[in-house]
Amino acid sequence: MIHLRQLKRHAGGLLAGLGDSADDVAESLQEAGVLGIPANNRSCAVALYLSAVMGSDPHVRSVAVGQCSLVINLVRPGDLRPAGRLQVQLPKAVRRFVAAFDAHQYPTVVRTSSIAPRETASLG
Repeated sequence: MIHLRQLKRHAGGLLAGLGDSADDVAESLQEAGVLGIPANNRSCAVALYLSAVMGSDPHVRSVAVGQCSLVINLVRPGDLRPAGRLQVQLPKAVRRFVAAFDAHQYPTVVRTSSIAPRETASLG
């Protein structure tokens, strides 16, 4: 139980440390080299950042970010079975960033497709 409180406190601190405004959050993520996918709760820029920072914890299975909260999916160390979820409220600045990011307002932290479109063959 103590570990869960520490994990929640750590996640909250990481989120708060991203900045006091949506622009600050975007700048922090850009400086960290994070590129995410808008409207994807596991691959948005905030989720990828937190996964990278918290992913070494043996209790963390995955991280997902919604409009108002972060969900940390937990696992039992050693046997990798699900062990529940831990929910953390997003600070106001991060909530504003997530909404703007999903609306494609921060292109500097959006991952662009690295796959080239297929060329179509001419049939004639």
